[in-house]
Amino acid sequence: MDAGNFSGDSSEAGRRNTQLLLAGMGRMAHAAVNLGERDLLFGADKLREWAKQSSVSLISANLVYQDSGEPAFDSSLVKTVETGHGGGRKRKLRVGILGLARMNSGLSVPGPSGRRIVTADPVAAARIQIPELRRKSDFILILATLEPEQAKDLAKQVEGIDVILGGSGPIQVSEEVHPTAASPTVHTRVIYAGNQGKKLGEVRVFLAEKGQPAKLDVQTVNLRKIIPDDPAIMDLVEQNRIAINEINKKDAPLVDSEKLRAMYSGASFVKSESCKACHEEAYKIWEGSNHAHAFKILEDRHQDYNPECVGCHTTGFRHPTGFLNAKSTPDLANVQCESCHGPGSGHPDKVGKEYGPVTRDLCITCHTPVNSPDFDPIAYRVKIRHWEEKPAGAGAPTSSR
Repeated sequence: MDAGNFSGDSSEAGRRNTQLLLAGMGRMAHAAVNLGERDLLFGADKLREWAKQSSVSLISANLVYQDSGEPAFDSSLVKTVETGHGGGRKRKLRVGILGLARMNSGLSVPGPSGRRIVTADPVAAARIQIPELRRKSDFILILATLEPEQAKDLAKQVEGIDVILGGSGPIQVSEEVHPTAASPTVHTRVIYAGNQGKKLGEVRVFLAEKGQPAKLDVQTVNLRKIIPDDPAIMDLVEQNRIAINEINKKDAPLVDSEKLRAMYSGASFVKSESCKACHEEAYKIWEGSNHAHAFKILEDRHQDYNPECVGCHTTGFRHPTGFLNAKSTPDLANVQCESCHGPGSGHPDKVGKEYGPVTRDLCITCHTPVNSPDFDPIAYRVKIRHWEEKPAGAGAPTSSR
């Protein structure tokens, strides 16, 4: 299942990503996909078309037609699953799944025949839908794009919800919430596994002797390298990655970077070649390191125009005089000296003075557990160690630890 807001933006790349995600969800046999406000960027008709192609069931109880208040999509569905029980017996559990989006009074998107789709109050929608869904189900699960506090408030106000699976932001939550009803029959577990598909939220339901839910076991699974990729999914991802990279490349502007540098009054980037004259030994060490060839990794993986990647494989990305794109600033590709030490245009006047101190905190801005799971700060520093070198005529190291 997916809690919603899986779409990113309305660009051509965003369209491709949305189609890819729906195709992947279909491939993984998602039981239901909730819709958030971002998922309507391409219109309801187009979204339904893509979902049908991918055999994905879209749900939302509070994305409604403005003229009637009726849900624009199926509000819920019931999925019957067979579950194991003590002694090898099998039982069937009817899981009622309801979709909710956060309230957004500014949302109004086109639907079929010119009808507009807006958001209704999620709490009011749940109060209407839950009693009927409970009659058809043994277990009620809500997929929601609500903020965690909104989800907890929903659990307090609406009785009969077993689990709320949230999908809004990177925060992880697993908390039991007690409804404000005098004698609630169900306590709600609110769960957020985080975003970007890097973690999988798993809920195990243990049944009592009569087949009713008795206990929940919740855990978050980190999708690390030891978990094998699905070859068909990876083929879809690779095709999409290449296509989006070509779109970004086509749209990337060609800019006169030298003119930009001349106009900028602050310290600017001067490239590693400028450092070589005084720091020849340090330059040789850098030249033989992976930092000096970091951009080729992106080129080989068709990610050299992906703004989420280039920042850690280039020098000065998003700085006024730093790397812009491979068309305009190829001389600032790779992780050069100034990636760690900062813009060096004023450095020749500071020989013998402290310049560009580097700490471990700087390293882990790029070498994160996700991007660099094998990162060992001690071992990696040995590979690039160059700070014993003394600049000509000075007693200070070329860089600080």
